[in-house]
Amino acid sequence: MEELLNIVKAENEELLSTLDPYQKDIIQTFLDNNANNYSDGVDRWLNATLSNTSNFGGEGRSKVYREKLLEEFEKFLCGDDKYEEDRKKIEQSSDKSHKYIVGVLSAAIGNSLGISGIFLAPVIVLLILNIGKMALNAWCEMRKDSRDNKTNNNL
Repeated sequence: MEELLNIVKAENEELLSTLDPYQKDIIQTFLDNNANNYSDGVDRWLNATLSNTSNFGGEGRSKVYREKLLEEFEKFLCGDDKYEEDRKKIEQSSDKSHKYIVGVLSAAIGNSLGISGIFLAPVIVLLILNIGKMALNAWCEMRKDSRDNKTNNNL
Protein backbone atom coordinates (compact mmCIF):
# COMPACT_ATOMS: atom_id res chain seq x y z
CA MET A 1 0.00 0.00 0.00
CA GLU A 2 1.45 3.29 -1.14
CA GLU A 3 0.41 5.27 1.97
CA LEU A 4 2.32 2.94 4.29
CA LEU A 5 5.39 3.04 2.07
CA ASN A 6 5.27 6.84 2.05
CA ILE A 7 5.06 7.13 5.82
CA VAL A 8 8.05 4.84 6.23
CA LYS A 9 10.07 7.29 4.11
CA ALA A 10 9.07 10.33 6.17
CA GLU A 11 11.62 12.46 8.02
CA ASN A 12 11.98 12.26 11.82
CA GLU A 13 10.46 15.68 12.49
CA GLU A 14 7.54 15.00 10.18
CA LEU A 15 6.63 11.80 12.03
CA LEU A 16 7.30 13.21 15.48
CA SER A 17 4.93 16.09 14.70
CA THR A 18 2.07 13.55 14.59
CA LEU A 19 2.35 13.15 18.37
CA ASP A 20 0.83 15.27 21.09
CA PRO A 21 3.40 17.84 22.28
CA TYR A 22 4.05 16.13 25.62
CA GLN A 23 4.65 12.80 23.85
CA LYS A 24 6.90 14.41 21.25
CA ASP A 25 9.00 16.08 23.97
CA ILE A 26 9.51 12.81 25.84
CA ILE A 27 10.36 10.85 22.70
CA GLN A 28 12.71 13.58 21.47
CA THR A 29 14.53 13.45 24.82
CA PHE A 30 14.88 9.67 24.49
CA LEU A 31 16.27 10.06 20.99
CA ASP A 32 18.59 12.95 21.87
CA ASN A 33 20.08 10.97 24.75
CA ASN A 34 20.52 7.79 22.70
CA ALA A 35 21.74 8.97 19.27
CA ASN A 36 18.39 8.29 17.58
CA ASN A 37 18.28 4.67 18.72
CA TYR A 38 14.62 4.03 17.96
CA SER A 39 14.51 0.54 19.49
CA ASP A 40 15.88 1.91 22.74
CA GLY A 41 13.23 4.66 22.57
CA VAL A 42 10.51 2.00 22.27
CA ASP A 43 11.86 0.19 25.32
CA ARG A 44 12.15 3.40 27.33
CA TRP A 45 8.56 4.43 26.50
CA LEU A 46 7.21 1.00 27.42
CA ASN A 47 9.26 0.77 30.61
CA ALA A 48 8.29 4.27 31.69
CA THR A 49 4.56 3.85 31.17
CA LEU A 50 3.49 0.22 31.02
CA SER A 51 2.78 -0.39 34.68
CA ASN A 52 0.17 2.36 34.66
CA THR A 53 -1.39 1.49 31.32
CA SER A 54 -1.68 -2.18 30.53
CA ASN A 55 -2.26 -5.57 32.03
CA PHE A 56 1.06 -6.54 30.41
CA GLY A 57 2.78 -4.04 32.71
CA GLY A 58 5.02 -4.68 35.63
CA GLU A 59 8.65 -5.28 36.29
CA GLY A 60 10.36 -7.15 33.46
CA ARG A 61 7.18 -7.53 31.43
CA SER A 62 7.96 -4.87 28.84
CA LYS A 63 9.89 -7.37 26.68
CA VAL A 64 6.86 -9.66 26.48
CA TYR A 65 4.68 -6.70 25.69
CA ARG A 66 7.17 -5.36 23.14
CA GLU A 67 7.18 -8.69 21.29
CA LYS A 68 3.37 -8.81 21.20
CA LEU A 69 3.32 -5.25 19.92
CA LEU A 70 5.88 -6.07 17.21
CA GLU A 71 3.81 -9.09 16.16
CA GLU A 72 0.71 -6.93 15.68
CA PHE A 73 2.68 -4.16 13.96
CA GLU A 74 4.10 -6.78 11.60
CA LYS A 75 0.64 -8.16 10.87
CA PHE A 76 -0.62 -4.69 10.00
CA LEU A 77 2.27 -3.70 7.76
CA CYS A 78 2.98 -7.06 6.14
CA GLY A 79 -0.54 -7.78 4.96
CA ASP A 80 -2.15 -10.08 7.52
CA ASP A 81 -5.90 -10.44 6.94
CA LYS A 82 -6.57 -9.38 10.54
CA TYR A 83 -5.91 -5.74 9.60
CA GLU A 84 -7.34 -5.74 6.08
CA GLU A 85 -10.22 -3.41 6.98
CA ASP A 86 -7.87 -0.98 8.71
CA ARG A 87 -5.54 -0.90 5.72
CA LYS A 88 -8.57 -0.28 3.47
CA LYS A 89 -9.60 2.57 5.75
CA ILE A 90 -6.24 4.24 5.10
CA GLU A 91 -6.33 3.50 1.39
CA GLN A 92 -9.87 4.81 0.90
CA SER A 93 -9.58 7.87 3.11
CA SER A 94 -9.09 11.28 1.58
CA ASP A 95 -6.85 12.09 4.56
CA LYS A 96 -3.41 10.75 3.71
CA SER A 97 -1.62 12.69 6.46
CA HIS A 98 0.92 10.95 8.64
CA LYS A 99 -1.13 11.89 11.70
CA TYR A 100 -4.15 10.03 10.29
CA ILE A 101 -2.12 6.95 9.37
CA VAL A 102 -0.38 6.83 12.77
CA GLY A 103 -3.81 7.20 14.38
CA VAL A 104 -5.29 4.28 12.42
CA LEU A 105 -2.27 2.09 13.15
CA SER A 106 -2.30 2.99 16.85
CA ALA A 107 -6.04 2.50 17.27
CA ALA A 108 -6.13 -0.82 15.39
CA ILE A 109 -3.15 -2.33 17.18
CA GLY A 110 -4.22 -0.86 20.52
CA ASN A 111 -7.66 -2.40 20.07
CA SER A 112 -6.07 -5.76 19.38
CA LEU A 113 -3.87 -5.53 22.48
CA GLY A 114 -6.56 -3.99 24.66
CA ILE A 115 -4.83 -0.67 25.30
CA SER A 116 -5.20 2.94 24.26
CA GLY A 117 -4.12 3.97 20.79
CA ILE A 118 -2.98 7.28 22.29
CA PHE A 119 -0.51 5.38 24.49
CA LEU A 120 0.74 3.45 21.45
CA ALA A 121 1.20 6.41 19.09
CA PRO A 122 4.78 7.24 20.22
CA VAL A 123 5.78 3.59 19.90
CA ILE A 124 4.23 3.37 16.43
CA VAL A 125 6.16 6.48 15.36
CA LEU A 126 9.42 5.05 16.72
CA LEU A 127 8.82 1.75 14.96
CA ILE A 128 8.09 3.53 11.69
CA LEU A 129 11.26 5.58 12.09
CA ASN A 130 13.17 2.38 12.79
CA ILE A 131 12.02 0.61 9.65
CA GLY A 132 12.33 3.80 7.63
CA LYS A 133 16.02 3.05 7.38
CA MET A 134 15.31 -0.04 5.32
CA ALA A 135 12.74 -1.14 2.79
CA LEU A 136 9.45 -2.42 4.20
CA ASN A 137 9.86 -5.78 2.50
CA ALA A 138 13.29 -6.24 4.08
CA TRP A 139 11.82 -5.45 7.50
CA CYS A 140 8.97 -7.95 7.02
CA GLU A 141 11.48 -10.65 6.03
CA MET A 142 13.67 -9.84 9.03
CA ARG A 143 10.67 -10.23 11.36
CA LYS A 144 9.74 -13.53 9.69
CA ASP A 145 13.29 -14.84 10.13
CA SER A 146 13.32 -13.73 13.76
CA ARG A 147 10.02 -15.48 14.44
CA ASP A 148 11.16 -18.65 12.64
CA ASN A 149 14.41 -18.72 14.61
CA LYS A 150 12.52 -18.34 17.89
CA THR A 151 10.22 -21.23 16.94
CA ASN A 152 13.15 -23.45 15.97
CA ASN A 153 14.99 -22.66 19.20
CA ASN A 154 11.94 -23.68 21.25
CA LEU A 155 11.75 -27.14 19.65
